[in-house]
Amino acid sequence: MRACPSCGRETPADAAFCPACGAELLAPERAREERKLVSVLFVDLVGFTSRSDRADPEDVRDTLQGFHARAKQEIERFGGTVEKFIGDAVMAVFGAPVSHGDDAERAVRAGFRVVHAMDDLNRDRSDHPLQVRAAVNTGEAVIAVGSRPEAGEALAMGDVVNTASRLQSSAPSGGLVVGEETYRATRHVIRYRELEPVDAKGKRDPVETWLALEPIGAPAERPATTAPLVGRSRELSLLDSIWERTAAERRPHLVTIVGPTGIGKSRMAAEIISRIEATGARAVKGRCLPYGQTGYRAFAEQVRQVSGIFESDASSDAWTKLGERVRSLVGLDETDETTRLLGALIGLGSGDERAEEPVQLFFAARRFVEELSLEQPTVFVFEDIHWADPAQLDLLEYLASHVRDAPAMFLALARSELLEVRPGWGSGVLGHTTIPLEALSPIDSASIASYLLSGGGDLSSVERLVEVAEGNPLFIEELAASLLDRGPSDELPTTVRAAIASRIDALPAEPRATILAASVVGKHFWPGVLHSFGDLDGVDEALDALESRDLIRREPSSQVQGEAEFSFKHILIREVAYSTLARADRKRRHAAVARYVEDVAGDRTRNLAWVLAHHWQEAGEPERSLPYLIAAAELADEQLAFHHAVELYGSALGLLAEDDPRRQDVTVRRAISFARLSHAVFDTGVRWERDAEQP
Repeated sequence: MRACPSCGRETPADAAFCPACGAELLAPERAREERKLVSVLFVDLVGFTSRSDRADPEDVRDTLQGFHARAKQEIERFGGTVEKFIGDAVMAVFGAPVSHGDDAERAVRAGFRVVHAMDDLNRDRSDHPLQVRAAVNTGEAVIAVGSRPEAGEALAMGDVVNTASRLQSSAPSGGLVVGEETYRATRHVIRYRELEPVDAKGKRDPVETWLALEPIGAPAERPATTAPLVGRSRELSLLDSIWERTAAERRPHLVTIVGPTGIGKSRMAAEIISRIEATGARAVKGRCLPYGQTGYRAFAEQVRQVSGIFESDASSDAWTKLGERVRSLVGLDETDETTRLLGALIGLGSGDERAEEPVQLFFAARRFVEELSLEQPTVFVFEDIHWADPAQLDLLEYLASHVRDAPAMFLALARSELLEVRPGWGSGVLGHTTIPLEALSPIDSASIASYLLSGGGDLSSVERLVEVAEGNPLFIEELAASLLDRGPSDELPTTVRAAIASRIDALPAEPRATILAASVVGKHFWPGVLHSFGDLDGVDEALDALESRDLIRREPSSQVQGEAEFSFKHILIREVAYSTLARADRKRRHAAVARYVEDVAGDRTRNLAWVLAHHWQEAGEPERSLPYLIAAAELADEQLAFHHAVELYGSALGLLAEDDPRRQDVTVRRAISFARLSHAVFDTGVRWERDAEQP
């Protein structure tokens, strides 16, 4: 038996409803909530409701089903989730339940595809062609993790959804408009035209909007930065040395540059390519995409580049160009077979129905690479191979280990996720070098920040950028752009937050839950407090996984006896992890941290008073926070930290009601601390003046 939570009467344990009051007892578990940065896409058919007024209902059904199916196909192609169909409108969410780092761009590209898909749907509708209008808006939303959109359960809730709907209503027929955050996150890959602000219902101020015109870059591709390359002299020297040996001794070599988002992998590649091309060699590039790719895409781009094949070429023209290029490399005897196999490898089709064996395809690729490199020393660049299809990775390792006596270097760029998919990456390649890119030093970071601000910020602005970005060039660039556009702000740019969120969401369940929980503790944390939460599985294994992914680091010493101490590698990782937690989860965990510290500290809580005050206050327990705030203020007074004491007493006053009898005592203490602070400042100023007058 168990008690009914509504009326208290005992009921059978397996009863679905209380026999006394009818309350539901076996209600489904409420979906866990998180706060996430998402991009919401709204698309609807223009004027369809009025045209359906007298139409046959079956025709209306068929039209809507065709539109919904095509929209769903295009949205899911870019990793979005269709949350609902609302009559002749479609709503989709990008960035939930999993962030990808480029969700705003994905949403805009998906919107383009849905708008252009109307041409296909209109082929048999010359009398009443369909037209759509669309909008994308980016912002924070509450996400119901585990919800079932296909069953009508809401996935995302928040103002970002409502605003996206309002923007869609303002879009021109056949057009796609975006809000400010979407524009800022995608303006480097999408061409826009600014529109007049929209007076959206429910919004206090007009909403700025832009009309999306066309893509101007490949998916997830950033334009080259204008900032100088600094802090990479050792890595460049190593690359120079490898290339010199490769070219002089005809020893093929695989180089893998590994690092997190924004650390400068592409910038490094651009610099070494420039140096290589200056020696008379050439570089051919291929790129793996985060979506919409299969097979050997990166290598196919390289073959098409050297063969002069364009995406717009007819199949027959592509075959002709490939055959001519192969003939110039391998000679007449091998042309037909090598061309046929290469055509199959790069997606032109084999020209017949024979199923090709991978070994045959790979050998054809090897012959092509060898002869191309003998024609002219060549570096083959494979960008973003952490997104590569397994077949592409197999081909790259095959080429690196089988190409012989040719001046060929294979330069692969990857995030650390590659090593999770292929832990033994490059282990079978005799000539292989992995170059990990680490964060820039504060001096190098300041150099980039000063260049990017170019007079738009003072020394304190540069110092702030260096402190927050912690050596990541992309973060420095985005933070500098945000500072110039908006002025000083505590809000992270969308691009920075999205990049970090994608790393967190890529984690397995236990490490992800652990890093979110650890963010509540602070920049530094200990396994004991995580174990005390009681709802985390495999904490020690999760910490090991997080450390191996370079998200956290174990400190050489600990402030807690008998406990290992960990810290977030980057303070922004902690901030994004913390911002992901729903408010109720934060409060619950802050209370758990406070109780843990009280238990561990025993009667020695005075030195930890500020920590306890913070956690009890964030837990929504002001009465439990208040005595610790006062104790922390008293300690600050004793340590002559009068400024801090004034702040702490002020925080305590903020928690006290106007009629609380303790208010007078705290007010007096704050006044005394303020007087001591004023005296200390005055005394210091007098000493400075006296010292300045000394000869």
